[in-house]
Amino acid sequence: MSRAAIVAFAAVASLNCVAVSAQTDFVTAVTSTHPLAYYRLDAISGKSQVGTTTYKSSGGATWAAPGAPLGGSISKFAKLDGHDGMITTTQTGGITSAASIMAWVNLAELPSKTGRIVYVAGESESGNDLDVQFESDNTLRFYTAGGSNTAYAPPPATLANQWHLLIATIDGQTRNRTIYWDGKSVATDKIDVMRAKKNVFAIGESPVFTGRFFKGGIEEVALWNRALKPTDVTAIYAAAKPGATAGSSASTAGDSVASAGAPTPTTGPFATTAKIEMNDSNGLVKLKREEQIAYMFLSGIEVIEHNCQLTLQHVCPLNQILSGSYPKGAIIEHLKYDPNKTDPNYTYTLETNGMAWEAHATARKPGLKGFCLMARDIGTVVATYSNSGPAGWTSTPIGDRGTEGDSFAIQ
Repeated sequence: MSRAAIVAFAAVASLNCVAVSAQTDFVTAVTSTHPLAYYRLDAISGKSQVGTTTYKSSGGATWAAPGAPLGGSISKFAKLDGHDGMITTTQTGGITSAASIMAWVNLAELPSKTGRIVYVAGESESGNDLDVQFESDNTLRFYTAGGSNTAYAPPPATLANQWHLLIATIDGQTRNRTIYWDGKSVATDKIDVMRAKKNVFAIGESPVFTGRFFKGGIEEVALWNRALKPTDVTAIYAAAKPGATAGSSASTAGDSVASAGAPTPTTGPFATTAKIEMNDSNGLVKLKREEQIAYMFLSGIEVIEHNCQLTLQHVCPLNQILSGSYPKGAIIEHLKYDPNKTDPNYTYTLETNGMAWEAHATARKPGLKGFCLMARDIGTVVATYSNSGPAGWTSTPIGDRGTEGDSFAIQ
């Protein structure tokens, strides 16, 4: 990719990538408050948006979309099965006299139906808790000492299969402990003592109080070593502009999601039942199954390149993401199939340079759309399609988009 192409690429990103800029606004709102760690959970493993810590999923944890309502953009999230799916991080301790924990959550069912505690996130320690969890009475509780907690019971009808932003704060100096729900303070009390925490920060399951596996969707998880101010919480929630995707989030942690095409399996070496959703400025884009497969390959490349940017500080060429030949210790996905060998309907190209990449799926026969995904840095991806011929910078911008189900990017 030439220098001129990268410059042009940047211009297109700033003009056309409305959905991505909305996501970036939320990310900026969070990072501007200087968290210790911030895990977007937009892939099965990756790095914190700040600092050097990493996260890794295990067990029944998969990547899915659409996720939380971040300003009209279809975000990605960790989908945990409630059986053995969990996320571990390398963030340890860092908490002394104050803390805050944030997460977007979407419970697949009421905790009263699950019949046990459902863990969100924290640094568990016997007798010195820092844990956010839902309990079997459908109450959200924030523990900060040896059993001491503040609690909030959301209306049960609004709890399951809907995205909510929860933020819990504790301030050892003022002794205030607060739970915020969708940007509003809903529970607060006073504590007697706040002691330093030294254990590992975990998501979706406590490594100390085990058997509390979360069932549903989690994303945008952050940890601070200070108590966020009410104005911080208001600004973070406002940056999400959740009303922009009202009605689209309720099923994200369940078994299905709106699809632009029938989720019937595709025959051949890349059989899949994944569902694809894609919108442009006029609404839903109807896709043939061959077109959905082409988008899935480009989406798989997007996931991999995002992790290459975070982990290696540069993007990866096609031969590397096909072979998975990354530096030792790098936890990055690879493509499950070689698209140019397995897909008879499209030709695929990938150009890379530094932190920039550009991927094309060009139809080999008339009647199929062409697709293009482009990025010049972390978190900025432009997606376009063409009803005929190759897609590029000047083609129709894709807004909301997402995949529910399996991915062509695997470990």
